[in-house]
Amino acid sequence: MKTLIITPKPDDPEIIILTNELKKKGYNVKYFIPAKEIVKINIESFEKRFEDIYPKGGLLRGFGAEFPKKIIYRLDLLKAIEESGIRLINSKESLEIASDKFLTSLILEKHGIPTPKTIVCENVDSALDAFDELGGDVVLKPLFGSKGIGIVRLTDKSFAENVLFTLDKLNEVFYLQEFIEHYNRDIRVMTIGEQVAGAMYRVGDSWKTNIHAGAKSKPINMNDELEDLALKAAKITKTEIAGVDIIESKDGYYVLEVNSIPGFTGLQRVSNVNIAERIIDYFLQTIK
Repeated sequence: MKTLIITPKPDDPEIIILTNELKKKGYNVKYFIPAKEIVKINIESFEKRFEDIYPKGGLLRGFGAEFPKKIIYRLDLLKAIEESGIRLINSKESLEIASDKFLTSLILEKHGIPTPKTIVCENVDSALDAFDELGGDVVLKPLFGSKGIGIVRLTDKSFAENVLFTLDKLNEVFYLQEFIEHYNRDIRVMTIGEQVAGAMYRVGDSWKTNIHAGAKSKPINMNDELEDLALKAAKITKTEIAGVDIIESKDGYYVLEVNSIPGFTGLQRVSNVNIAERIIDYFLQTIK
């Protein structure tokens, strides 16, 4: 049997771990690398490349795009794969929602999920007004991105003005979120289907708490409120395998983001559960 993994980097350590889990269960793995694809506009030709995949499913572990035109093209590639009868986990729709911080924030707020106050705009003057409205202590994030790259905290209006004017020349959209004190740590909850697969604190040396930025994973004792919040956030963003980022403040929990391609090696360090095996088991059970 052969199954499919969509990834920009087949040699990524997590992809290798997932591939080995699939091999243990008798599957060979075919990699779909978006940047290397040459697509002829012929649906029969496109579908043929998946005719040896059975069951008809693919595990989506990223598409590697950073620039808007490539993001749009690679999302189109995912849609074409789905139109070829391949059930993607996570789906193209899930990736669209979770990869777009504006859309994620909008959906979280609509469904009553506590999330920091956020203002999104394109105009520098409007962004400076938003800086004041959000209390003069804001986190400026790129609309698309992960691992904490490009995120900056602004606490001085003159400095904020310089940053915003510079980004305006690059035609950036301004996504501004109130800073909420979270004591240099946040919580990553991984959900798989309708269950929590694991959770951890991510503890940093500063307000940035991404593992990629040097934060350390620490064990956490989960409670019902935290589990329910993470599962609901994953469900409303249509994300079957999710990494839900939550901060705890003096006022309670706030959901920051839902990641549709969550890493798992940091969580694995503080978990007795084989996370990769759980991912693969869910994937195979679902596509069957």
